Amino acid sequence: MSFKVIRVAANGIVAAYTLLIIISRLASFPTVGIYWLWGIPALLTAILDIYFLTRSMLHEPACADTSVSSLLISVSASLGFCLSAIVISYPILQFSGQIIVRDVGKIISIIPYPFIIWSLLCLKDCLTIIPEAHSVVSCGIYKYSRHPLYMCYVIWAIANMMMFPSGPVLAVSLGHIVLMVIRFKREEALLLATFPEYLDYYNNTGLIGKWRFSFLVGGQPPNFVLKI
Repeated sequence: MSFKVIRVAANGIVAAYTLLIIISRLASFPTVGIYWLWGIPALLTAILDIYFLTRSMLHEPACADTSVSSLLISVSASLGFCLSAIVISYPILQFSGQIIVRDVGKIISIIPYPFIIWSLLCLKDCLTIIPEAHSVVSCGIYKYSRHPLYMCYVIWAIANMMMFPSGPVLAVSLGHIVLMVIRFKREEALLLATFPEYLDYYNNTGLIGKWRFSFLVGGQPPNFVLKI
């Protein structure tokens, strides 16, 4: 299968399916409430993703990781939004302090979206589903975070667990976080292999400011060999 076919299939399937699932779930929710606080920003983000993914497909990357494992990980990580939309209406767990946790989750859920928009504007033609190396983006929000989109999605997943604390949401959100971490580490390996200047950027920029979260992603640059 050619790279173009893989690229179009991955981007198209994920973008279209995510948009359809979010719209269908919003249509089934009450017109006000916590579900729309989740749904409206998610819908706007999905629409922006389609626009920027389309722009990126008009340009050939310098390199891409099309290994089967990376394809599965990347598509699964991107479909985390769909799975979250499907399971957020499950009955929530009952525990002490539940109201406070859910209220804090509502506040946290709003935080990522301005930064998601800023990140997409900085990425321009570099947004992808599968790991691709287009260029080293280090302007705007990328001065302060190597992976602001992934960090926003991690915060979003944590907020989901707080707003909708059910067993399925906890499982989906934790799985989403794990897949995103694996995915961006593979992307970093690809960027390091393609652009030597990325090493300086990696060494000087944390995941959020100077915070590198080494306990989560490791302190050294990814050094495994990609089959490209």
